[in-house]
Amino acid sequence: MRKVFAKSSFAFFMIILIAIINTGCSLSVLEQSQNTVADAKPQESIFTVVDTTDPKNPVLAASIRLPFRVNPNNNVVLAGNYAYVTSEDHLHVIDVSNPQQPLYMTSIAFPDRISHARVSGHHVYVASKHKVYFVDVSNLSQPVIQSMVSLHQANVITEFDIHESYLYIMDVHDYLHIYSLDNRNTRFVESVGTTSPSSLIGVRAKGAGVEQILLEHRTSGDPGWAALSDRTGLLEISGRYEKVRVSEDDLVLASRRYPNRDITIVWNKDQVRPNMWEWLEHYNIEANYLAHLYLTGKKTLTRGKPTDAVIERSNKIQFFAQDQWSETIDFEENNLLGPITDFQIYQNLLYVLNAKGPLSVIDLDAQVKHRFISATTLQDQHPMSLAVSENYVCVLAASPEDS
Repeated sequence: MRKVFAKSSFAFFMIILIAIINTGCSLSVLEQSQNTVADAKPQESIFTVVDTTDPKNPVLAASIRLPFRVNPNNNVVLAGNYAYVTSEDHLHVIDVSNPQQPLYMTSIAFPDRISHARVSGHHVYVASKHKVYFVDVSNLSQPVIQSMVSLHQANVITEFDIHESYLYIMDVHDYLHIYSLDNRNTRFVESVGTTSPSSLIGVRAKGAGVEQILLEHRTSGDPGWAALSDRTGLLEISGRYEKVRVSEDDLVLASRRYPNRDITIVWNKDQVRPNMWEWLEHYNIEANYLAHLYLTGKKTLTRGKPTDAVIERSNKIQFFAQDQWSETIDFEENNLLGPITDFQIYQNLLYVLNAKGPLSVIDLDAQVKHRFISATTLQDQHPMSLAVSENYVCVLAASPEDS
C-alpha cells in the first residue's frame, strides 16, 4: 500500500508542477501580450505648414503630430489665422498665425465618424455619413455643435457645399438636398434628382434651386463647356468628374478616368479661341512634373540645355534645346507620384497633392511658357488634403505608420 501511495503522491505532485508551469507560461504570454499592446504606437496624423511666399521655392516651415487617425475623406480648411482639421471623429482647431509655429488649440468630438468640413462665417460645417453638423466657432477655444441636418439612413452623403444662405448636399444616389440657412434657422427646401449623373459636369446654385450643367460631347460646340466658363454660383459638387475646384477666374476638374495624373482646366470666356484645346486643357501632372525636373537641371540630359518641353502621347516627352537639338524620353505613367489626393486654387495658381508626397504648384495662365512652377516632397508623409493661404499651405497627411 505504501508503494501505491508513494506512486500516487508522486503523480499528484507532477500534475501540480505541470499546472504551475503552464499557468506561469500563460501569465507570461498574457503579460507579453499586454506589454505589446501597451507599447503599440498610437495612430497619428501630421499637420504640416509649407511656406509658399516664393511659389518657385516652397519651404517646409513646421509640422505637428496629432494623436488622431485620418482617412482620405478628412480634410483641412482655413479661415483667417485658423485651420480646421477633421479626423475620424474629431474637429481640431489650430492657430497658424505664426506659420513657423502652428499651435494646437482644442478639439471637439462627434457622436459618429465624420468626413470633410467647410467654413462659412463663424460656423464650420462637418459631414458624417448621414448628417451635416453646424459647429459654432465664434469662441475658438470652445467650439460647440449648434445644430445639424439629417438625411434618411439610405442617403449616404458624398459631398456638400454652401453658397450664400443655402446648403447643398449630394448623396450617393445623385440627389441634391437643398436647405435654407436664413438666420441660422435651417429649413429643408427640396430634393432634386440629377438628370443624367454620367453627363453632369457642374452644378450652379440658383438660390432655392440649382441648374444642372450637362456634357454630351467632348467638342467645343457642346454648350456644357461654355456654361462652365461662367463661374458665377458654381458649386464644388462633382458629377462626371471626381473633384471640382472653383475660383472667381478659374475652374479645375479632376478626371475619374485618369485619377493618377490628369486634370481638366476650363478657361474663361475671354480666352475662348476657335480651337477647343486653347480654352479647354487636359493637363498631365506626372509628365509635366518630369519635364520640370529636367528643365530645372535636377536631372540632366546628355547634350545641350533644354529650354522647352512638349508632352506627347504614348508616354513621351519631347525636349527642344537652344542649339536646335532635341531629345525624346519615355516615362512610365501612374507610378511616380501616385493618385491626386487634393488640389486647390489660389490667385491663379493651382496647388496639387499626390499620394506619394509631392506638393506641386502650377500656373493656370496658359500664356506662361513654363507653367509647372515647383514641386516639394513632403518627406515620407502621405498627404490627403490641403488648404491654401497667401503665404503658406496647410497639409493634412497620414503618418507613414498608419498608411
